[in-house]
Amino acid sequence: MNKLESYLDRSWGEFRSKKIIVACSGGVDSTVLLYALKKINFNVEAIHVNYQLRGDDSDKDAQFIERFCLEIDVPFEKRTIDLAERLNDGGNLQELARNYRYKWFRELINSDVLIALAHHQGDQIETFFMNLARKSGVMGLSCMLQEKYGIIRPLLSFTKSEIYSFAKNEGIDWREDISNDSNKYRRNFLRNEILPFLSGEIDGIKESTLLLIKQFQKKQKELEVKIIPLIIKINKNQQLKTTEFSLLDELEKNEFCRQLGQPSTKVVELEHLLSLDKGKQVILAQTEKTLFDHVEIFNDAFYFIEKSQFINSQSLIIEDVEEIPSSFNKSEIYLDKSKIIGELMICKPVIGDRIKSIGMKGSQLVSDVVKDAKLSPDSKKEALVVKDDVNIHWMPNLKIGRLAVANEKTIDVIRIRLK
Repeated sequence: MNKLESYLDRSWGEFRSKKIIVACSGGVDSTVLLYALKKINFNVEAIHVNYQLRGDDSDKDAQFIERFCLEIDVPFEKRTIDLAERLNDGGNLQELARNYRYKWFRELINSDVLIALAHHQGDQIETFFMNLARKSGVMGLSCMLQEKYGIIRPLLSFTKSEIYSFAKNEGIDWREDISNDSNKYRRNFLRNEILPFLSGEIDGIKESTLLLIKQFQKKQKELEVKIIPLIIKINKNQQLKTTEFSLLDELEKNEFCRQLGQPSTKVVELEHLLSLDKGKQVILAQTEKTLFDHVEIFNDAFYFIEKSQFINSQSLIIEDVEEIPSSFNKSEIYLDKSKIIGELMICKPVIGDRIKSIGMKGSQLVSDVVKDAKLSPDSKKEALVVKDDVNIHWMPNLKIGRLAVANEKTIDVIRIRLK
């Protein structure tokens, strides 16, 4: 075995029991990876996406990989997408391409299937400088890991010249993407102009960059280990003490937001929420990873409100009326519009919610109202509250709050019912 094969056999041999699907572009890197894994008896398959961006050249890339897979007896699957047409709706070309192929990767990955990408040492260095320019933080400067979430990068420790050397020694053909020579893409300009210049001016800059990446990866792992228990606590109890958040440093708060599926800008909003009055909230960015709709503070704790707890205000019928009736019931309420703070909404109650009910002093825990009503388990789950930005005004069919209830002197009366 040569150096590359020996490394793959020694360092990745534990994955021989799994199927490894190599994402192939037709370039030298992915072609070498597929060939080498097959040669040392890994269970491999190949996939390819034809984005139809380079006309006949794109079709020839796909044809080349298909022939190559036939020659080395590897199963092959391709997908074709007109990416240029997708760009008509707006967006970044490279981002759209990446999102498309990674969606396919996620469909394929499971406990017995891994996706192998042919990123090499040069790609890692380029990624570092790209993310440095984007101010990506520790996560971005950690760059690419050899293994994460079912994606492996077996060639990450090899240089481009070592990969070329392997291909030539083995007599492997590949396709050159001429767009790699165009500096209109930022990464190409970095690869073709900036990094060669820096390497000529600063001895050992590539080695130093790789050492920095290892340190950032170590730091990122430390951040993840510290934050994971907090996220588990939130997912389990829907709350986190504000002191636990306040004691985190800036990097830890950024990681906290990342694990919640939120942008780092939410750090400032959560910090600001600590100084606001009860009833204020931070609306969370809604992504595939987001489990919660918004965050509120009560009794020195953040409460994370699930998407399912938030019910669109359109579920309420709110209408102006001329006068209040002579008698009330708990299936509808009449409120003084001038005493409503912000917007009315209907949602599920959270731990610590209180209502100041008609006919009693002070306030009651909403949970006690539900408990005293001796509701069935299913009915308890369906208990709702109608609230504005500060106060709860109604628990449909259970309690009416006194803070904004209309009377005979009220000028602007609104009636509220459920749809």
